[in-house]
Amino acid sequence: MDVSNYEDKGGTVGPHNAKVSKISITAQNRSSISAPVILNSTVTGNINIANNYFTGPGAEVTGPGTQIMDTSTLITEYKKSLLSEYAYITEYTSRAGEQVLLNDRYTDPLIIQKHREKKERETEMRSRGERFFNTRETNQRNQNIRLDQLFGPENGSKKVPRKAVILQGDSGSGKSVTAQKIVLNWASGELYAGFFDVAFHLRCKELNGLSAEMSLLDLLDCSLTPNEIGQILKDIPQRILFIIDGFDELMLSGTKESLPPKPDIKSHSQAIVCSLLKGRMMRESFLLVTTRSTAVDKLENVLKKPQCFVEIMGFSEKGVSEYFRKFFEDEEFSSQVYEQVKIHEMLYTACFIPVICWIICTIFKRKGKDGVVTSELTTTTSIFVDFVLTLLKHHSSLNQHDELNLLKDLGQLAESGTPKRQVLFSRNNLPKAISDLPNIPFLCTFHQQERTYLKEMFGFLHLSFQEFFTALFYMLTDKAEAKIKVKQLLESAGNGRRNEHLLPVIRFLFGLSNKKVSRLIPGEHPKSTSTVIRALLEKWISKVIEKNIMDTFYMSDFILHCLYELQDREILKNVMKLWERSGINIHWSLKGVDCQVVMYCLQYSSRIMSMKVKSNAKDLKMLHPVLCRCTTLWLGFDSISDANVDLLTSALGRRKNVGYLTMEDGALSDESVQKILKTLSGQTSVGNIRLVVRSISNANVDLTMNFLVKEKMGRRFSVCIASQAENIDKSLCSEFTIASKNDSFWFTVGHSEGHQGEISEKLGLCYYQGFSKISFGLCPFSAISMTDLLKTSHNLRSFSDMKNTEFDMNVDALLSFLSCVPGLTEVDIQAEYLTDIWTSKILSYLQVNPKISHIKLHLSNLMIRDEERVCSTFSVSRKPFEEYKMHVSERKNPSLSLVMDRWAYDIASGSNGELVHSYRLDKPALVKLSLSFPPLEGSSASWEVLFKRLYQLIQLTEQCPELDEHMDSLLLFLHSVPGLKEVKVWLNNLIESWAAGLFTLFLSCSSLLHLQLNTDMSAVSDVESLGIMRADGVR
Repeated sequence: MDVSNYEDKGGTVGPHNAKVSKISITAQNRSSISAPVILNSTVTGNINIANNYFTGPGAEVTGPGTQIMDTSTLITEYKKSLLSEYAYITEYTSRAGEQVLLNDRYTDPLIIQKHREKKERETEMRSRGERFFNTRETNQRNQNIRLDQLFGPENGSKKVPRKAVILQGDSGSGKSVTAQKIVLNWASGELYAGFFDVAFHLRCKELNGLSAEMSLLDLLDCSLTPNEIGQILKDIPQRILFIIDGFDELMLSGTKESLPPKPDIKSHSQAIVCSLLKGRMMRESFLLVTTRSTAVDKLENVLKKPQCFVEIMGFSEKGVSEYFRKFFEDEEFSSQVYEQVKIHEMLYTACFIPVICWIICTIFKRKGKDGVVTSELTTTTSIFVDFVLTLLKHHSSLNQHDELNLLKDLGQLAESGTPKRQVLFSRNNLPKAISDLPNIPFLCTFHQQERTYLKEMFGFLHLSFQEFFTALFYMLTDKAEAKIKVKQLLESAGNGRRNEHLLPVIRFLFGLSNKKVSRLIPGEHPKSTSTVIRALLEKWISKVIEKNIMDTFYMSDFILHCLYELQDREILKNVMKLWERSGINIHWSLKGVDCQVVMYCLQYSSRIMSMKVKSNAKDLKMLHPVLCRCTTLWLGFDSISDANVDLLTSALGRRKNVGYLTMEDGALSDESVQKILKTLSGQTSVGNIRLVVRSISNANVDLTMNFLVKEKMGRRFSVCIASQAENIDKSLCSEFTIASKNDSFWFTVGHSEGHQGEISEKLGLCYYQGFSKISFGLCPFSAISMTDLLKTSHNLRSFSDMKNTEFDMNVDALLSFLSCVPGLTEVDIQAEYLTDIWTSKILSYLQVNPKISHIKLHLSNLMIRDEERVCSTFSVSRKPFEEYKMHVSERKNPSLSLVMDRWAYDIASGSNGELVHSYRLDKPALVKLSLSFPPLEGSSASWEVLFKRLYQLIQLTEQCPELDEHMDSLLLFLHSVPGLKEVKVWLNNLIESWAAGLFTLFLSCSSLLHLQLNTDMSAVSDVESLGIMRADGVR
C-alpha cells in the first residue's frame, strides 16, 4: 500500500527527511493493516497503521498501534492451516469423525496431454483385463505427465507457460482428489514452490448453495481474513493459482450478468467464477479447472488464453496395484485382494476408475483378511450397481424420479448399440432427455475431426458399462416388454460364436436377477421383472447345457460365472444336476475364473467328467475336493513346491486320464519327483509332464528314465524336468525331456544361458555359448545310460577359446555317444557358436550315417580359428522322401540339404544385421549357397576346406580380380563332394565366369541332377534365375 501522497490532520508523511510527529490511519470494515508500503519517505514518531485494501484517497485512519504483517508471513500462516485442513479426506461411507489421510489413499493417476482419436478410444473400450491396461499404456507411452508439469511449456517448446489448464476427466476418475492433492503438496512445499506463491481452491458444488452476493475476498473462505486475502491478491497477482474444481457442476445463470472486475466488488458467486475464468478479474493469475468431458466445450468458450487441455484417465495398471497396497495396512492382505480381483477380468478392467477401486477395497476390508479366502466374493454385478448408486448420490444433483429416468435413457442408448457392436454415438443417437442434460453421468465425450469440422461423439466409460446398462435397461422395463427383449437376446446369443459379444450382457442379467442385487435397483419394475427374467435365464442355460448348443467345454467359464452371479441355490442344483448327467466338462483358463466361483458351482456335483485348469499353487488346497472327483485332468500351475506335492498326488489319485501336468516354476526335491512319477504310473493315461526341480542331476534323470522304461508300452507322453537354479553350474542342464510318440522315443538335453550369443565376464574371460540343444530319437526303445551324455553336454555349453582342446574332445565324445545309440533314427542339434573344425566333425558324422532319417542341425554363428565369423545362418536338414517333389533316387536315401548365408561381411557392414551398401557393386558377389548330397556310409567330404574357401570368397566383390580364382577353388571342392545332387548359388549380379564355371561343373559331375544360379535383385523386388537339370532329374 502506497500512502506517500496522502495527508491527515494528525500528521503528515512527506518525502525524504520530513519530520512527522504522528500518523493516524483508520481501516474500513474493522480490518487491520499488515505489510504497508511507504515509498520515498522517512517516518518518525508514533505510527499506527491498519490496512484499507482497495479504498480511495482521503480515507482517514485512526486507532491504536497495530502489528505489521508482510505478505510472506500471511502465506506461511495460510499454508499451516491448509496442511491441517487438506491432510484428510472424508469417504462416501465415513461417519462423524471418521476421516483418512489423503496421502494414505492418493495414487498418481494417468494424465495425458493429447486428444485421443476415435480408433484409439474404440480399441481401449473393447479391450479387457491386462490387455486393456497394456493398450492404454502403449497408446499413451511418453504422453503421461506429472502434476508438476501441468503449467510448464509443451515438451521441447519455448512457449510461455500456460495461464489456464483444463483437467478433464470422467465421473469418478479422481479429479477432485487430485485437486486437493495439488493444494496439499503446494502447502507442504513439494509442488510449484518456485512457481506459485499462493494457491486458492474453489469447489463449484459448494458455490451453488450460496444465494447472497459477496466478493471474491469473501468467497475465498479460508484461515485468512478478507483484507489479508486482498493484500495477497494485490501484491503478487502473477504468482497466484486458482483451482476451480467441478466446473461442470456450476449452475450458470441463463441471463447475462455483469462480471465484477475487482476482487472486492460483490456479485453472485457464479459471476465471480466466470470473471476469474475469462480473466476480467485477476488477469495475471493462473487457473486450473477440473471438469467432466461433457462440459469442456462450455468451459473452452469462457476460459482465458493461453490454455492447455489435459485428460485424467484414472489409474494405470501400476496405479491400481499401488492403490490396493495403500488402502490395506497389511501388505499380504493387499496382495490377496489384488490377485483375487485381477482374475475377474471384467471387474479388474473397471478398476481403472478410482471409485470402483474404493468400492472393492471397502467391501474386502469389511470382510477382513479371512474373508478373502473363506467367504464368497461379492459379485461383479453388485460392484457395478454400487458404482452407479454411488455416482448418482454423490456426483449428481438429480432427484430420485429424474435419476430413474436417466438410468432408463442410458440403458436405451446402450441397448441400441450393443447388437451392432457400436460403442461411440453422435448427439443425434442420444435420447432427447439425455441430450438436454447439462451434464451426463456415466458418459464421456470427445470431438472427432471430420474433414472441415468437429463432430461431437459420446461413449460409455468402457464397453463393460455399456453391457451393464443394456442389462439394466431390461430390468427397468415392464414384465411384458422385458420378456420379449430378453427372449430375443438369448436366441441371438445361441446362434454361435459370431454373437459372443452378447454374452457379457447375459452375465449381467444373471447378476441383476440376483434377489439381493435386484432390491438395490431403484423403481418399481425390477422387483417383478427380475422374477420373469430369472425364469427365462434358467430355462436358457439348461438348454445350452442339455443340447450343447454353444460347446459347453469352452463355455464352462461363462456358465460358472453366470450361476455364481445369480446366487440362487435351487437353480444351481437343477442346472448342475442336468450338467452332470450330460458330463461336466470344464475348461478353466488361466485368469478366466476364480476358485471360489468353481467351488460354489460344483458343491452339488459328485462326478466331473473333465477339468482343464491353469491356476496358482495356493489354490490347490481349495480345489482339492473338486479335482478328486474328476475323471480327466489337465493341470497347469505357476509353481509347485515340496509342500504342495502330497496334496497334488492325493488330487491325482489313480486311474485318471492326465492330459498334462505342468508347472512354470518350482524347486522340487528328488523325493518329490519320485512321488509324482509314482502317482502318474498308476493313471490310465499320461500326456505331457513338466516338473521344475532344484537342479538336474544323475539321480532325477534316472528317475525319469525308470518311468520311461515302466510306461513305454503303447503310451504317448513326455516327461520334462527343468531347473531354475540360479547357478547353472550346479545343474547338469536346464532341461531334460523324454518322450514317447508312436514307436519312437525322444531324449532332449537343453541348455539356456538366459541370453544369446557372447557370454561376458566369466572369471575375466569372454565366453561363447555353445550347444543349446541336443536331441535324438530311437526306434525301437533300448535302455541307454544318460550319465556320459549329460556330462558331455554340460561341458559343451560354452567355451572361451576357439582352439579349446577340451571342447574339441567333448564334441568327439558326443559323436561317439550318438554312434553307440542303437536304433538311432533322428538327430536335432542347435548351437550358437561353433568353429569350422567342430562343425566339420558333426557334418561328416551326419554324412556317413544314412540310417538317421530325420536330421536337423542349426548353427547361428560359424566361426574359423582366428575368431572370424563365416556366416550367421548354417543349417543342415534331412527329411523322408516326398512323392512328386524329389528324384526317385531319393526314395531310398533322401539327401542332406546344407544352406549357408548371411555372410560375416554383410553383418559387419550393416547396422543390426541390415545391409548398408549404397551400390550393388559394393556388395559381396556371393550371396547364398545351398547344396544337396546323399549320406553315404564311409564317404565324407573335407568340410573344413569348404568353410575356409567360403571365408576367402565372401569378402570379394564383383570387381575384385581374385574373384575368379576363388570361384574356381570353390567349384573344385564341390566336384569332390561324394554323390553331389543339387547346387544352388545366389549372386549379387549375374557374372559370366560364374555361369560358365557352374555349367562346367554340371557337365563334369555325373551325380549332379539340378543346378540353379540366382541373381539377387531384392533392391528392385525381383529375382533372375538360370537353371539346368538332367532329363530324369525331377518328376
